[in-house]
This record gives sequence, C-alpha cells and structure tokens, in this order.
Amino acid sequence: MLIIPVIDLMGGKVVHAQGGRRDQYQLLKSQLTSSVYPNAVIKQLLKWYPFTDIYIADLDAIEIGKIDKAFYLQLHQLFPQLTIWLDAGIRTLNDWQFWSDIPNITPVLGSETLQNLQLLTTLQPTEFILSLDFRQGRLLGQYDLLTRVDLWPDTIIVMSLDTVGMDTGPDEKLLNKIQMIKPDAQLIAAGGVRGKEDLMHLAKKQIKGALIASALHKGRLGVDTIRQIMN
Repeated sequence: MLIIPVIDLMGGKVVHAQGGRRDQYQLLKSQLTSSVYPNAVIKQLLKWYPFTDIYIADLDAIEIGKIDKAFYLQLHQLFPQLTIWLDAGIRTLNDWQFWSDIPNITPVLGSETLQNLQLLTTLQPTEFILSLDFRQGRLLGQYDLLTRVDLWPDTIIVMSLDTVGMDTGPDEKLLNKIQMIKPDAQLIAAGGVRGKEDLMHLAKKQIKGALIASALHKGRLGVDTIRQIMN
C-alpha cells in the first residue's frame, strides 16, 4: 500500500487542512518539523522516511489561480527522486500543459475545478491523476463524471473534504461507492486516516494508497509501521 504525505500550501507556507474549510486553515504544527516552509518540511519528511511520492495541494492556485512555477522548478532540482502529485486547480488543457516540462510532477485534475470533461479524452490515462472531490457526500464539479468511467485514468483519488484533518476515520461509504462504480480502479483514500488500524483496514479493502497529513504530523504513525504497510 502506498502512503503519500500531503503538503497543503497557502501563501507559500504549509498549513493544516481541516474539514475543507480553507478560510480557517492554520499554519502547520508538526512533531516531525518546526518549519512551515515547504522545502524544509519535505526535507524533514524524507529524512524521517524515504517516501517516493508526495501530494501537494496548492490552495492559492486552486482558489484564485495564483501559481509560482519557479517554486516547483526548485522542488524538482531539490528532490528529483520524488514523484509530486500536484493539484494546482487545473481547469483546461493549457493548464495541464503548463506543468509538462517538470518531469517529476504528475498533475492532479480535481473535479472541483475541472471545467470540461473533454479534457479527459485528450490525455492518456497515465498522464494525470483524477481527484473525485466530495463534500457532504456530493461530488463537487460535473456530476456526469461519475457515470463517465471510460474517462477515468489509472489512479483515482477519493477526496472526502469533510473528513480531511478531522480524525474521524476514512469515509468508507464513499470508498465503497467508487469501488462499485469501477472495481478495478486504483483508489487512493483521502481524508480521515487516524493511524495504523485505518491503513490496515484500507489495505484489506484493496485500496491502493492513502493521502496522509495529520496522522504523520501528530506522531500517530511510526517509521516501522509505515515500512510494514508500504512493503
């Protein structure tokens, strides 16, 4: 099972996401690092455990279209071994192409910001990750996306915004729903993971991976546990 640390960026600093209420996000407080600057946070995470993938939600890009590409070019230079799953509010093909020259970035297309499903027909299934973004059980964005399984790529994030950072456990009902729609999808659970028991349960359900922030920064997952689950 793949464990992917989450970096939520706002105003150039790492914040602690809670319940999808972005106007209330506070600066990160972590047992793994004293910094709130993304380069330092990522460096400390990788020093603690050699993660192969990280997920970045660029909240300024998602909310207001403000993008600092130079920062991501710097990330590539600093951490060329990392695969960076980047949700930067991609809306159009031009937005996707904007990131194509940074080799270790895999763009995440979020249903919340995706303007036209036609974009999904233009890209190869390995060229992007789709995030199905849900709030209170409802898909954000174009609801037709749930019936156009033929447009889905290989990897699907099931994002339950209500459970992000809330320590309530993964949204099992939502995960079951998406598994029923596409049983062979490689699903990534996002939101609510509290620790080892949740991860073991997800693994038994054949969930491919999990996006995790709070459980890491609050010290609920140790290196031995991560190694056991990842291997």
